[in-house]
Amino acid sequence: MIARKGMLFGLLLALATSSAWAAVCSVGDKAEVLWKGTWYAAKVTRVNEDQTRCFIRYTGYGSEWDEWVGQDRIRIQEAPGAAPTGTFSVGDEVEVKWKGSWYPASVLEAKGGKYKIHYDGYSDSWDEWVGLSRIRAK
Repeated sequence: MIARKGMLFGLLLALATSSAWAAVCSVGDKAEVLWKGTWYAAKVTRVNEDQTRCFIRYTGYGSEWDEWVGQDRIRIQEAPGAAPTGTFSVGDEVEVKWKGSWYPASVLEAKGGKYKIHYDGYSDSWDEWVGLSRIRAK
């Protein structure tokens, strides 16, 4: 019985830390953030290590209002001119923006308006989930 509980715990831990979970946001995403019952425009400036929380700056507000938010308080906005959600499919060749430059990549997974990508010529350790503001057709 103890062995089964240990196996179950291990499985749950692996699922919780797995990259199978879609990232909530990506740096640079424009978003709306719920604060005291009202949605406010914001921009994602950082993402935590497991990509489940977004550090945002409210549009038109100073840094004293910056905060970490989870998926229950944020909704990512599509970038103007970006491909609509669902346009990219597994296996599609795309370009992904990273630090101001576009890099060739391919789509590994698509989930919830986010895309897990693999950069061409780079190891799997560089694979990441990106939002529509960072992906375009090749």
